This record gives sequence, structure tokens and C-alpha cells, in this order.
Amino acid sequence: MLFATGMFLCLTAVEAQPYKQAGGENNLQLLFAPFGSTPLSLNEGITYRRFLKDGKLAARLSISISSSKSTDVIMQADDTLAFPTTKTVFHAEGGGGYIQLTTGMNPQADMVSKTSGFSFRPGIEKHFEGTDRLSPYIGAEISFSSSKTKFTRDTILPTDYTSPTFYDTTSTTVIVSAPWTTKSLSGSSGSKTFGVNLIAGMDYYFSKNLSLGAEFGFGFYSTKYDDLKSDYLDVKNTWTESEPDVNGVSTITAAQTTATKSNPSLKQGKDSGFGPNVTAKIKLGWLF
Repeated sequence: MLFATGMFLCLTAVEAQPYKQAGGENNLQLLFAPFGSTPLSLNEGITYRRFLKDGKLAARLSISISSSKSTDVIMQADDTLAFPTTKTVFHAEGGGGYIQLTTGMNPQADMVSKTSGFSFRPGIEKHFEGTDRLSPYIGAEISFSSSKTKFTRDTILPTDYTSPTFYDTTSTTVIVSAPWTTKSLSGSSGSKTFGVNLIAGMDYYFSKNLSLGAEFGFGFYSTKYDDLKSDYLDVKNTWTESEPDVNGVSTITAAQTTATKSNPSLKQGKDSGFGPNVTAKIKLGWLF
């Protein structure tokens, strides 16, 4: 009889333990998209909360770090129709003429983009009584975020060369061996955003210390875009012709040099606005 009474009291005490926060707990939340291609996603970050006093106040911090890279093939290596095995280049020196470039198969040209970003959102929440399992709240947060994109784009052109060739002065064509090569042009852009959000949400504890929730907000943001930076190729062709000798033969030196230079930075401006925003995913939380 005493054993049964003790077991009953223990079960009653366990059942009486609260499902939700009582004060002093820590909480981690991540986004859960059950019908998406990536059910567990950290792209929007992780939220850490610390419940104060009796669990009605919580300090929070949301952090997100992301990085991605994409490579697109913009020219196939076997596209010899666009880049044939010979190319004729006009020169203006010596009264005008042509250089016939003997090339090989053009290489592959790629476009590579790398994007990285982070956000930092500290805030505070005020929780209401709700029920044994439901904890509704309101609050506010400040948002700082930054993103950066760097890209490189391959450009196909003849390899730099210096080639002396002898020819009869009655001819205006010089054969130069100059296989195709790639030069990479770089650039970058980015942005920085500051915002203030008023938030409202709820956490439902479906099990002890485990919850699902959703959050809505209304806020203001201001974004400043970084200057756009980009490179260009400075290609110079030179054509040096000597005086004809007694046999009427000249020495021609045809050359090409390529240098990568930076364009002036372009201003990208800024924008701002305010309005509602919604976290369109379920928040999965762990209380500990």
C-alpha cells in the first residue's frame, strides 16, 4: 500500500513538471521546413534564447552565416565555330595589312560566382501566461547583415606573342602562331543592411522541453550597396616593319600584350522601407 502510494506521488510529481520554460533555462531554435527540399535548414540561422526570472522575459540572439559557389560554363572547349583555328587581324601600320593568326581549339570558359553573408540580430521577448504547453510572446530585435559576391569571368583571346616573320613587301598577310587562351576578369559587389523589427510569436511544447513555433514581424530596414568593382582587358597589338632590303624583303615583328586593369568603381546607391515580414517556416526549439 505504501509502495503504491509512493509510486502515485512520483507519477503525479512528474506529470506536474512544466512543459515550457519556468525561468533560467536556455533555448536553441532552428528552422524546420517539412515539405521543402532541405527539411532542416540553417540558411536563416540559429536563435539562442536565455529565459530570465520566472520565464516571462527572454533575451535572444539570432545568427546566420551562409556561403555558396556556382560555376557556369559559358563557352564549350570544342566550340570551334565561334573560335575557328585561324583568325585574321587588321593592322594599320605600314599602310595597312592583315595578320593571320593560326590558333588551336579554344579552351573552356567559365563564370564563377562566390557569395557569402552573415546576419546578427539581438533582441528581447515578453512572454505571456498562455497554457501549460503554449507560450505566446511579443518583442523587438535589431538586425545587422552583410553580403558579398565575388565573380570571375573567363574571356577567350589569342595567347600573347612576339613573332618576327620575313615576307615579300607585296604581301600584306603575316602568319602568326597564337593558340587561344583564357584570361579571367574579376569583380565584386555587396551590401550592408540595418533594421529594427517588432515581433510576435508563439511556442507550443509538444513534449517536455521540445517546441514548435512560428513568428511574425513588422519592421524597418535600410540597405547600403557597396560600389561595384570590375576588371577589363587592355589588349595591345603592335606591328613593326623594317625598311626593305636590296631584295625588297622586309622584317615584320607582330606582337600582342594583354594587361588586366580595373574599371572605375560604380556607385550602387541604397534603399530603405518598412512593412510586415513573416518567418515562413516552423521553428524547432530545444529547452535545456
